[in-house]
Amino acid sequence: MSATKESNTETLQQLRQAAEARDPERCQFLLKSLFMEMDFYPALAVVIERAQSFLDTFELYYPDGPFARQILMQMVNTGTAPARLPPEAIRDFQSPGAANYMKALADLARALQQGPLPPRIGYLVSATVNAIMAELVEHYYGCRPEAWSRVREAPEDSLSTQIAYEFWTDEEVALLDTDHWLQVADSIERHWQRQYR
Repeated sequence: MSATKESNTETLQQLRQAAEARDPERCQFLLKSLFMEMDFYPALAVVIERAQSFLDTFELYYPDGPFARQILMQMVNTGTAPARLPPEAIRDFQSPGAANYMKALADLARALQQGPLPPRIGYLVSATVNAIMAELVEHYYGCRPEAWSRVREAPEDSLSTQIAYEFWTDEEVALLDTDHWLQVADSIERHWQRQYR
C-alpha cells in the first residue's frame, strides 16, 4: 500500500469515527482533507450524489422549480455550472430543508467557477453539509409544521432554541445524520478504489 493510500485510508476511517460521534466540525475538517487528496471531479461527484438524494423531495415542495434538476444535470453532463443561479432560485424558500438545499446548489456552482483550488474545495464541503442538513431538517420538521414555523419566525428565542435542540438530539435525526456522513465516506472510498486500481 502506498503512503498516500495508507494515509487516505486512515483519514477515511477517522471520518467514519467522526460521523459515528456526530462531530460536525471534525467531519468537515476531515472531508476537506480527503477532497484535497482527490482529483476535483471525483470529489464533485461525491457531493452531487448527496445533492441528488434530496432533489425529488425538493420538487415535491416546489413543482414549479425544475431549475434545481437542470443545474444538477448541467453539472453531471458538462462539469460546469451557471455563473449565477436563475432568478427563481433566489427567493425565500420556506419549506423545511429547502433553503439548505439551495445553499448546497449555490455552493456547488461556486465550486465550479475558476479560481484557486482550496476555496473551491471549501465550497464542496459546505455543499455537502447543506445537502445533508436539508434532509435532516425536512425529515424532522416536515411532520412538525408548528415547530418549523416557530424556529423560522423567532430563531433566537428560548422556545426556538429548545426546539432546535430537540431536533438535533432526536434519535432518528442522529441516525440519519450518521448514515448520510457514512454514505459520503463510502462514496469517497468507491472513487478511490477506481483511482488506485
